[in-house]
Amino acid sequence: MQNKEKMKNPIPSVDLLITRNSKILLGKLNQKWTNNGKYEYGLPGREIKFGDNFQRSIESNLREELGMTLKSFKIFCINNNFGFGNHYVSIGILVEAEGNPEVKKSEDWKEWKWFEKDDIPSKLFPSAELTIKCFLENRFTLQ
Repeated sequence: MQNKEKMKNPIPSVDLLITRNSKILLGKLNQKWTNNGKYEYGLPGREIKFGDNFQRSIESNLREELGMTLKSFKIFCINNNFGFGNHYVSIGILVEAEGNPEVKKSEDWKEWKWFEKDDIPSKLFPSAELTIKCFLENRFTLQ
């Protein structure tokens, strides 16, 4: 049997793809997450906390990161993300939310900005890139 300290398991997380008027909401990342300028934008979302179901996880992320409230959601993709030496299983969730986004967790985000689907920035955080690509290509998984 392996030593539990050496065993690593994937971490489940949610990537919230919020759309409004055919635009996608992206957050400009603080320096902590840019990987020396490699990434500029990402989607809101975090690890799923132990004991949380999808709805609670989505609701707390919307409230804590954006100051928004959940209207509805739909899971539309699942991908692996290996950023920063970790292994996340990112669950892409299409979200309809109420309210206007505001920067709530300043250690992660500089600002929130709406983008047209054909004007998405190229320097996306890895999980955001996969989630957005799945959404635009109507695919369930890429990795």
